[in-house]
Amino acid sequence: MNRYGKIRGMALLAALCWAGTAAAQARSGRLAGTVVDFSGKPQMGASVWVAAEGPRESSTERVQTNQSGRFLVDRLPVGPYSVRVTLAGFLPVLSRNVLVSANATTVLKLEMDSVFSSVARLRQPGQTPAESDDWAWVLRTSAETSPVLRWQDDGAGAPVESGRRKTPRARVELTSGGAQPGLASGLTPQSAVAYDQSIGSFGRLLLAGQFSYDASGSAGLATTWVPFGTSADSPRTTFAMQQFRMGDDGPMMRALRGEQTGAVHIASRVTIHYSAEYVWLSLRGSTSALRPSADLTMRVTQSWDATVFAGALPLRGQFGAANLESALGQFQMFPAVMFRDGNPLVESGWHEEFRLERKLGKSARFSVAGFHDQTSHDPVFASAMGAAVPSLDYLALPHAVDGGGLAGNGVRAAYRQKFGDNIEAALVYAWAGALAAPADVPDAAALRDALQEHYRHSLALRVGGEVHRTGTRFSVGYKWVNGLELSRQDAYGEVLYDTDPFLNVSVHQSLPSVFGCGRLEAVADLLNVLNEGSTSRSTTADGRLRLTPAPRILRGGLSFQF
Repeated sequence: MNRYGKIRGMALLAALCWAGTAAAQARSGRLAGTVVDFSGKPQMGASVWVAAEGPRESSTERVQTNQSGRFLVDRLPVGPYSVRVTLAGFLPVLSRNVLVSANATTVLKLEMDSVFSSVARLRQPGQTPAESDDWAWVLRTSAETSPVLRWQDDGAGAPVESGRRKTPRARVELTSGGAQPGLASGLTPQSAVAYDQSIGSFGRLLLAGQFSYDASGSAGLATTWVPFGTSADSPRTTFAMQQFRMGDDGPMMRALRGEQTGAVHIASRVTIHYSAEYVWLSLRGSTSALRPSADLTMRVTQSWDATVFAGALPLRGQFGAANLESALGQFQMFPAVMFRDGNPLVESGWHEEFRLERKLGKSARFSVAGFHDQTSHDPVFASAMGAAVPSLDYLALPHAVDGGGLAGNGVRAAYRQKFGDNIEAALVYAWAGALAAPADVPDAAALRDALQEHYRHSLALRVGGEVHRTGTRFSVGYKWVNGLELSRQDAYGEVLYDTDPFLNVSVHQSLPSVFGCGRLEAVADLLNVLNEGSTSRSTTADGRLRLTPAPRILRGGLSFQF
């Protein structure tokens, strides 16, 4: 990275972190709800008291319900609350452990009973009273006196699970390997297990373990601590470690990864997401890398959002809600491991981006972005060809080798559309640089110097969703690039919109459980199904090499959740 690029990027990152520290106390959310009687009729004029629980010092808020029985308390500090409702002629209602999350609205439905309610209920038909149209999206399967839905203010339309969760507490996977390239441990059959442990009223501790079936000694452990709920914006601390043998009789490689992520919300218009990741690798020698990043999103108008990002390239699955699936995904979130002269290297890159996004109604978004990429160790996936025994730099399995660096600008345009509640599609165009090789590379040592940056056009389409009737989750995508490239073109955009080069298919199918409880699921993740984009290059020491920006990975297995 050149001197001025580093200064510009670090200055922007420092400004974002300073703003996040200054506004750390400004994180707040909203509490809304409706008060009804036992027959479901809204109650006007009910008094609602909202008081913070625990050692926090906070004054009690009091509001009254309107003619529709609704109430709203704005700008509450994040944390647990007790809600008490009183109304003449009804018994008081008390709801504890109501969690208010940052930049989200916690919704309650509170039912008030009178001394005659028990008699009246005996005369009621055995049906749930009809709700008004405005509240038709409230989840009716939850308890009536607890939070049932928290609707994110960003309009994404994804409900967030509330305090009383009916989700699995453990997950066991038996698979043929990992779903992401870059680690040799992901290429052998393995078992993995994750467990979700509650700590306190809102804290969660996600524990995960992984081991392989062969004699290589591959294994891993991961923990994720989420103190304030499992939403995507909640702060979390992650620690993961892995070990795996390079080749049948090769040396043992060990890797450690620690990460702290979270978000800071300033009023209702500005959100800052931050992440600091530390990676350490050991094989003969050792190497490490610190990977900070931050982005600031401002709601300019009701339809326009502006985002500025600066930092290390994020990894697939690094952000999102904390759950059992993400806990197991920690083993796939190490940066690509590269080798040069038998020593490990960590994928390094710096990305800066400015993006504008416009909402098109309730179900579509369009965005345009300009960005700058600067990398010093760009991964190129290679495998040895022929009968010759490869060196450590070129094992007979797909892993990353150091392709050198690149520096350039790019542009991107993306359109996302939701079809109903279960299907979403994304169409992404990008113009950016990628590494490409000349017709001949004379030897392995010259590979890094021989690769050159070339600008390419790309067009990616991805469709994903869920079919509730059959219990199928699926994702199908294809990314086309006008020319042969050996590194990722617009790697940040691929993470942002969940796209990968060439044809990729993922299917998770629910199966009848043979255990009588829990959920059994068949898993199939297919990356670069047609094995496109690979090219062979001659070397003097190791025969021929097959180079590709995205190796083919065919992963299958079973998942059991209970």
